[in-house]
Amino acid sequence: MAAVLALLATGTVLMLRDDDSTSSDGRASATSPTPTPTPTTINGREFLNVDPPKPKSSSDYIQTPGAWLTSRAYATGAEKAVTGYNLTTGKRAWTVPLSGGLCGASRNVTSAGLVAVVFETEDTAKGRCTRFAVIDVNKGVKVWEKPITDQSVSLGLGLNVAISDTVAAAGWPSGSAAYDTSTGAPAWTAPADGCTQEEHLGGAELLTLSYCKTSVGMKFRVGERDPGTGRATWRYEVPKARGAWLVSSEPLVLGLLQNDDGLDADQLVTVSDEGKVRSTIPLGDDYVAGCGETGGCGATVVSGDTAYLGSDPHNYSAGNRITAFDLTTGKAIRSFPAPDDSTLVPVRAEGKALVAVQEAEPATPARILRLGPAAGKSTTLMEMPNELSLNSTLHSLIRTDVKVPMLYDDGRFFLHTGSGYFMSETSPDPMTLAFTTW
Repeated sequence: MAAVLALLATGTVLMLRDDDSTSSDGRASATSPTPTPTPTTINGREFLNVDPPKPKSSSDYIQTPGAWLTSRAYATGAEKAVTGYNLTTGKRAWTVPLSGGLCGASRNVTSAGLVAVVFETEDTAKGRCTRFAVIDVNKGVKVWEKPITDQSVSLGLGLNVAISDTVAAAGWPSGSAAYDTSTGAPAWTAPADGCTQEEHLGGAELLTLSYCKTSVGMKFRVGERDPGTGRATWRYEVPKARGAWLVSSEPLVLGLLQNDDGLDADQLVTVSDEGKVRSTIPLGDDYVAGCGETGGCGATVVSGDTAYLGSDPHNYSAGNRITAFDLTTGKAIRSFPAPDDSTLVPVRAEGKALVAVQEAEPATPARILRLGPAAGKSTTLMEMPNELSLNSTLHSLIRTDVKVPMLYDDGRFFLHTGSGYFMSETSPDPMTLAFTTW
């Protein structure tokens, strides 16, 4: 689990436990996303379909985390590789081979088109998940590769990977390592003094969530670490929480877990630059923040002073709604009910509007919708073909927990599955699937 605090690793339970160019939630694009024009057609067609990897033995376990979109390419994790695709044709443009399988990947891509990945050594007998690399997904080249010397990362359990313009970092239940994004020079090789575990959030700057010893016991702290010295400059200490996640960096928004029996955040807290709480949004079990085992809250979109979350309908036959919250007051300011008793999942902010995906149902196709600033006002940007088999596939791939970000820009929609593949559990769904209206 990524931060099962005090128990597992930062990110949550005691269980503490990847689009603007430097968006507040750490997800970034190598260029600012283009404002989506009114499409000449809303009919989406498939232009990329990649089969899942096929483990060769019962002991094989293949992960393919990571999906990134820039103005020049779409790239994803693959079997012992990172692969890039042409945005027009959907054909493979390049492959960066790795010595072993992927263990973790940054959710974001920097303004220069760089992503970070952790992967296995070629000789797994010497320890797994001990290689760190930065890859340029615009050019399809590995910028550098370095070892993680702390063997406690070995199996990659609770691994979190992030990248900023200056620092690329990984954190796990008992360790942390970071490198200069451009050169690969080590920035730090262990958690900050007094801390036992760390998670990181990328963006223009790297934020770190740490579980640290204090005079009143163990606490979550949020701040930045100096890339030259590794020393921490703490911005905020969470007064009380069983779990915590970094949701956004600008503004600083934390997902907190207060209940004993929860696995997702039940509260959002916005913190000012002075380290004071600006607002608190109670989520309970009514909203899905999507806070996962490896950091971040993928079902929550933050843009400026607004956070968007989908509700949990508590009933498989009922639809949900997306609610916009004002982060300065913590109050709900508008709501968008899902059509056709379906499920809406936030994808990304677009000015004062939100791009969301509508989950497919047996007789209803998946759609990309723009939810406008006025409550209830929506525009269909893309509608996938209404085919029973495709509806079933998209119902499976479009999920509220969003372990790998769903990406949409300029009439193109991308889905990628990064969870593990076993020989005994062959997935009928594609690993990667994309549609376009062009």
